[in-house]
Amino acid sequence: MVKSTRPRRQKKHDRLTYGGAPAIEVQCDMALAPFDKKMRDLERRWGVDRLPELVSTDSAAKWGYALGKLNDAIGSNDPTAVQQWTNVCLRGLAAMDKEAEDAGHQPSDPDIWEYEYNDHKFGIIHDGREWPAAHAKRPGLTIYTMQEVAVALTAHKGALGGVAAVKAAFPGAEVTEIRKPPQRPAEGFYDDPIEF
Repeated sequence: MVKSTRPRRQKKHDRLTYGGAPAIEVQCDMALAPFDKKMRDLERRWGVDRLPELVSTDSAAKWGYALGKLNDAIGSNDPTAVQQWTNVCLRGLAAMDKEAEDAGHQPSDPDIWEYEYNDHKFGIIHDGREWPAAHAKRPGLTIYTMQEVAVALTAHKGALGGVAAVKAAFPGAEVTEIRKPPQRPAEGFYDDPIEF
C-alpha cells in the first residue's frame, strides 16, 4: 500500500499504548484530530497524496509550506502552533479540493479487477494511491495493487522461473496451478536392508 506523507495522529490519549504521554503531547495530538479526519476523507475522494497534483503549482507550494510548518509544530510539541497550522492546513485542503473540482478533475474511482480462487476473493487495482477509494467501493474485498502482485510473483523465483519457461515454450499457455517440487528423501533412506 502507498503510505501518505501527511502527519498522522498517534492517539496519545490512549493510556494503554501511550500511558506515559505528557499532557502537551496529548494536546498536540488532539489538535490534529480534525485534520486527520479531513485528510482521510480527501484521500478516499481523490487518492493518497494526489490532491496536490491536481491543483496549480502555486497552490501545491502553499500546501507544502503549511504542511511543513505543521510538522515543525508537532516536532516541537507546541500545541498552540499545532492548532494554528492545523487550521491553516484545513483551509488549504478545502481550497485545493475546490480547485481540483473546478478544474474538472474526477474523484478517484478505481477499476477493480476481481477474481476468486480457492474460495479466496480478491481485487487488483493499478494505482496503489487509490486504495482508500477501492476499499470504500468494495468493502470487505481484499485489495492488492499491481506492484504487490509483481512483488509476490518475484518472491517465488523458483516458481516464477518455471512459469516463465512454460510461457516462453508454449505461448498462450495458462498457469492453473503451481506445485512445490517433491521433497528428496532423507539421507540414508535407500540404505535400508532388503528382506527376501
